[in-house]
Amino acid sequence: MRGQKFEFTSEQIKYIVDNWGKISAHSMKNMFGCSWYAVVSIAKKYNLDPPESNRWTEEENELLKKLAADTHYEDIAESMHKSPNAIYLRAKRLGITLIQDRRSWSIEEENYLIEHWGVDAIEKIAKDMQRSIYSIRVKATRLGLGHMCKANTEQLTVADISYYLGVSHERITETWKNYGLKLKKKKVTKKYSYYCISIEDLMEFLKTHQDLWNANYLELNIFGIEPDWLTAKRRKDALNPPIEYRPWTNDEIKLATDLLKIGYDYELIAERLHRTPGSVAYKLRSLGYSYRLSKYWKGTEIKYLKEHYEDMTNEEIADHLNRSSKAIESKAGELGVSKLTRKKKF
Repeated sequence: MRGQKFEFTSEQIKYIVDNWGKISAHSMKNMFGCSWYAVVSIAKKYNLDPPESNRWTEEENELLKKLAADTHYEDIAESMHKSPNAIYLRAKRLGITLIQDRRSWSIEEENYLIEHWGVDAIEKIAKDMQRSIYSIRVKATRLGLGHMCKANTEQLTVADISYYLGVSHERITETWKNYGLKLKKKKVTKKYSYYCISIEDLMEFLKTHQDLWNANYLELNIFGIEPDWLTAKRRKDALNPPIEYRPWTNDEIKLATDLLKIGYDYELIAERLHRTPGSVAYKLRSLGYSYRLSKYWKGTEIKYLKEHYEDMTNEEIADHLNRSSKAIESKAGELGVSKLTRKKKF
């Protein structure tokens, strides 16, 4: 409880004493569920040196970055007079990759990794080289090999396409794939795989389906010298951007959701908003209306609603028509039907 002194067990005290200087007081307090000061008080009781401030200076940050390039993190901790855990946590915050495998890399091993990066799964490379997967990833980062797929410059990932063209991952892997985008699944580990595609296949798809993307998002000559069709599309999109990429206003979003609730399908909503059905479907799904099926209003249902709206409750009409009360209310509003003229029953 707050304000109550924390009572350490003999095992906890022994752990603090044995690991003082190896594990930070902050980590220990999280482990025991007590305060930082409670852990430090035990250390002082056993005449252990009090921990230095956990604030890192700019000089220490720069030194860590420099040493991390070729020094094992435990050696860095010793040279900087900090705990290995402190080095690990600080490196993580700064986005620094640490060396945790003490075995040095030979020129032959580096060449092997370069040749197989992006070709074989990381697990296979690690097994062949008798190293950990983490060690392989760290070395690949230090060699500037980048993402597994980017080791082959002729291949692009879904993340690359999304970044270059300004479209969502889901649109690429679902909509575009259904339109014929030649995505290939590449296995990295037993549990992880990703889609990639050759630049040639992507360009062919973009040429064939020019209505699905906006050239304004694509950096000039990002894929090399641009063909005439792409130059023409750039001019066209600059003058008249596809309506699918026009930003949605709050009024449009409200109208789209209201129309969906009263039975309009994507095509009818698109007509009202002067958008494409694909744009409407994507927007509504992003708002949580995924895979919702539109339920059209039949003429007999509309007639029943008009005839009984004044004399029956929305729940009664909804139960009769097998619809929700909200749908009844929305449809009545669209038809201009009101309960204001309902006659009182005596």
